[in-house]
Amino acid sequence: MDSLSKRFGRRVKEVRCSLNITQEQLADMADIDRGHMGHIERGTKCPSLNKVEQIAKALNVQEHMLMRD
Repeated sequence: MDSLSKRFGRRVKEVRCSLNITQEQLADMADIDRGHMGHIERGTKCPSLNKVEQIAKALNVQEHMLMRD
């Protein structure tokens, strides 16, 4: 079973790609360092709740949508 971080990162990438947004654009929109965003999407870093909120707002989705499989 994948960790929550990996599932979250995979979902962020899925939503981002469906919106045709680059990882760099999302990082800028969410005010998150580009390198850190890469780690979040790969599931190698666990984002804080504040970062989860920033990412969700940038993607225009509710936070719980990024937590589901």
